[in-house]
Amino acid sequence: MTERSLLSRLSQKRLSLLRELGNLADEGGVSLYLVGGVVRDLLLKRETCDLDLTVEGDGIAFARLVADRYRAGLAVFERFATARLAFPDGLKMDIATTRRESYAQPALLPTVQPAAMEEDLSRRDFTINAMAVQLNRATFGQLFDPYGGQRDLRARVIRVLHAGSFQDDPTRIFRAIRFEQRFGFRLDPATARLLAQAASMNLIQRLSGPRLQNEVLLLFAERDPARAMARLGQLKLLRFLHRHLCYTKSVKRTVAAVPKALAWWGRRFPDSVIDKPIVYLMALSSESSQAVVATMIRRLALSREQAKKMNVGRQRVERVLKRLTDPGTVRPSQVFRFLVDFSDEACVLLLAKQASAQAAGGGSLLKRQLVAYMKSKTVKTALTGRDLQAMGLQPGPLYTTILGKLLDARIDGTITTEAEERAFVQKRLGKGDVRSEC
Repeated sequence: MTERSLLSRLSQKRLSLLRELGNLADEGGVSLYLVGGVVRDLLLKRETCDLDLTVEGDGIAFARLVADRYRAGLAVFERFATARLAFPDGLKMDIATTRRESYAQPALLPTVQPAAMEEDLSRRDFTINAMAVQLNRATFGQLFDPYGGQRDLRARVIRVLHAGSFQDDPTRIFRAIRFEQRFGFRLDPATARLLAQAASMNLIQRLSGPRLQNEVLLLFAERDPARAMARLGQLKLLRFLHRHLCYTKSVKRTVAAVPKALAWWGRRFPDSVIDKPIVYLMALSSESSQAVVATMIRRLALSREQAKKMNVGRQRVERVLKRLTDPGTVRPSQVFRFLVDFSDEACVLLLAKQASAQAAGGGSLLKRQLVAYMKSKTVKTALTGRDLQAMGLQPGPLYTTILGKLLDARIDGTITTEAEERAFVQKRLGKGDVRSEC
């Protein structure tokens, strides 16, 4: 395949950069290739962002040269003979030495050694990711496809390159599902058998928490994670998150409702940054006990922030959902108190849970309550603890109670000025019943 039909699908800016890098490789006497997912996406005519390059020679030395030339940030990973560059315009680029990999034991990270380009491609996960485009001036744009990746793209097939692939690296089990669902491809029959065999050996259990987390959250970051979850359930892979985790009909309905909930939230609160994979993980575990969720959090080595979002609790979600969708009058301050320690992700889950319950009228009421809550988050009292002290109140836990009452009144609109806040406090101080009333 020629540059005209492949690399020309890149922007002119990126194409010019690759030409310059090819010339730089010629000056250094090394062979340079564009490789992996970017080549696959170019062949599929899909949008591609970051660029992965490999060098037959010293990839890290070449990366340093590129970083100096383009004033790019550089991170070097000596163990894997790889460097990561961050260009001033936001472009991310990995540059690696072509290498072979060996695995001392299944599921462990590999040991790497320099090797020729063809052997480098043979170590990759699937044939559709084992293609490269040459970037040196004399061969610029030529496709290198020794393992039939282009053939499998046309056939819409996911195929491993060797029988031990899933055993060497069980994360490829999740990647196979991710690509299968993203592209609407199918697993090659032999690949499907090898995947099932590796899963039956429980090799996924040997993966570290961060490696498993990375693959699961990447899977849930896809455009339609519901299909990927169904596939995980079909292949009995959810047990590696927790043995009691099941993709039940009610969980499936909640997961299916997440896209619309995310879309509504994004339109209504465009400044809210939602961790989409965590929302899907919350939806997947929404029928599970706190003990199951806690074990999943540990297994996936989630961050403290992610764990806090996950820990909202099934019973609490159901209780809050019932209160917020009760047709009786609920004051804005009560809505605020119900949701004050809910993350935005948990609020999206509430929307999905309500939609999955198919309760008439509940969805519009819940949306109104969530809008009120988000407005309430911006409300502040004029008085502070220092003001209360100046008014003669001794510091202590009562400050929290009084300021909480003031905030509720502000949210409900019964107090709108600092003077009214002072009058509210003075009235109760004068009665001597601040403690009992608050």
